Amino acid sequence: MARERLIEISVREREIGITPKAIVIAFALVIGISVAGCFSAYLRYDLIGTGHLPRCALFPIMMLMLFNSLCKRLLGRIVLSRSELLFIYCTILIMTGIPGQQYADYLYLGLLAPVYYSHPRNMPELLQYDVPSWLAYIPNWFLPSKDPRSGVIAWAFEGMPEGAKIPWQPWVIPLMVWTAFYVALFYTAVGIAVLLRKQWIENEKLVFPLAQVPIEVADERRVGALIRNPMMWACFFIPTFIYSVRALHIYFPSFPGINIYRNFGVLFSGRPWDVLNYLPLNYYFDMIGITYLITTDVGFSFWFFYIVRRMQMVARAALGLTDFYVPLEFQTIGGLLTLFGMQAWVARGYLKSLVTKALHPEADDERGQKMISPRTTLLIISIGLVVLLLFAVAINLSLHWAILLFAIHFIWRTLVARMVAEAGLFVFWTPSPHTFIVRAFGKDAIGPKNITGLNMIGSKLSDSATCVLAQAIQAMKIAHAARLSELQVLKLIMLSLLTSILACHPTCVYILYTTPIPKMGWWTRGYPAGMARTLLNQLVQNQKMTTGNYISLISGGIVTIALCMLRWRFLWWPFHPLGYVAVNGTWFGDRYGFSIFLGWVIKALTLWFGGIRMWQMLRPAAMGLILGNTFILFLLLLLHFFKPTNEVVVIE
Repeated sequence: MARERLIEISVREREIGITPKAIVIAFALVIGISVAGCFSAYLRYDLIGTGHLPRCALFPIMMLMLFNSLCKRLLGRIVLSRSELLFIYCTILIMTGIPGQQYADYLYLGLLAPVYYSHPRNMPELLQYDVPSWLAYIPNWFLPSKDPRSGVIAWAFEGMPEGAKIPWQPWVIPLMVWTAFYVALFYTAVGIAVLLRKQWIENEKLVFPLAQVPIEVADERRVGALIRNPMMWACFFIPTFIYSVRALHIYFPSFPGINIYRNFGVLFSGRPWDVLNYLPLNYYFDMIGITYLITTDVGFSFWFFYIVRRMQMVARAALGLTDFYVPLEFQTIGGLLTLFGMQAWVARGYLKSLVTKALHPEADDERGQKMISPRTTLLIISIGLVVLLLFAVAINLSLHWAILLFAIHFIWRTLVARMVAEAGLFVFWTPSPHTFIVRAFGKDAIGPKNITGLNMIGSKLSDSATCVLAQAIQAMKIAHAARLSELQVLKLIMLSLLTSILACHPTCVYILYTTPIPKMGWWTRGYPAGMARTLLNQLVQNQKMTTGNYISLISGGIVTIALCMLRWRFLWWPFHPLGYVAVNGTWFGDRYGFSIFLGWVIKALTLWFGGIRMWQMLRPAAMGLILGNTFILFLLLLLHFFKPTNEVVVIE
């Protein structure tokens, strides 16, 4: 026992710390990505940080490794060590969604939309209903103005008059208030990631497929072997060539293009099989490469349950039903809630031990570690949740609805992190928590005041395309694998989140008044009206769940329980519950299903004919697809930033 303790202490003493040089580079990139990312998201709808292997984090590491190679060739030494590169990656990774759909796209537009569209002149649908103004339920200090005709609101939609100045002052108090909300939201997510760190990384030993990529790219020896591998370069140039041709076609329409977003077209002429028409055949090269890295059963389950989803649609069409997507979404919700309960049951011993250590620090056998203690972890989570609930009550949302909203939000985010950690999902969308609550209980039970509050908060946290919790647990995994100081990584990612938020404030307010919303990117100009219509519909329409919805919810839970139990009982069982909940009720499978199928087929055939040795031999080819995709798409994002077009150059 004493010998094991000495070994633990020896390992901890070898933890690698951050250097000032890495800090300066990391935060310069954080600020630059935040500012440039806001411009790209608002004006072009290029989301430079979408996903859990974000290009704006991986591309700088690739360029810094190239710079290292040049310095070694010219000066005889590298400038940045492997640990410094990974510290930089983690610092960028955590904030990649902030200048996009984790924060900037929703906050500023979401503070303008309820005001501008509260007037029938801007939203004629209001004249059809006898509904009180939702602005009456929102306190003044949560919004920059409550007057839809004031310059603060109208100028963002209709343009500033000549000679007018940007109205900075009205934004100061609302942004201070919402900054506190987002800091509490993101820091609570980071706290949950720290809470789960040991269970997922050390106890369950999840593979974290996406974290393997930066770890390999930052390693001089391993990346050197990659560079010398011809298969890596062959696959690197596949996405590079195809996306280059696509870009040339977009900028010069006479140049022939390559369509990588195909579909099957019309396969059937009548019901029920016509719902299979136009099945998408999208080629996402990074997803093909990532699927090669994940376990075979997970890859198989993703595309298999996508087929099951389509067959359910055929069955419903055969019964004369036309509502396909809502029942499937409720199956997913039932599956997500059940999966969370099953994961909590698996981790019950660890969680009980962690609470014991928090309540009795003298029983903590990790007090010598340079890592945040269980007591501090639970304190961060508790303070964050208290701040969030106080914020919700201040915005006139009843406490019980606020508790339910944040409970569902963090359950969803924990499951997204699980899918990233175990299945290597590049991106995943969960159902909207506030929409589910309104459907589950009905508008009459919730009331207009609470529906307004649910929308004001829920619309800011409903998008899971980039998830802070998932990014944080990946950063913890990278720190653990590379022997980085986990405490320093934790401090860096928390400071990175705050820095990015503060950098977005002046940037986004400036953009709003220098480029009217109708002249922005297609999604940005449509979101404000969409948010207002969602709020109006929930206030006036009875969207309460039907008996069929409850059946779908329960059946999703039952299927998930069965898949979990069979997977735990039989090692050969090929169907993973993550595959079921990931693709059954969302359009994730429509976008990525075919690419996942290709990656799975390649890996399955490789293992079948050549075994693990051949899989290892072809692994550089998968890395080539991932790195080539990252390289060319980030360059195209830069090109589109400085030379915009009417088309979206890069689809996530």
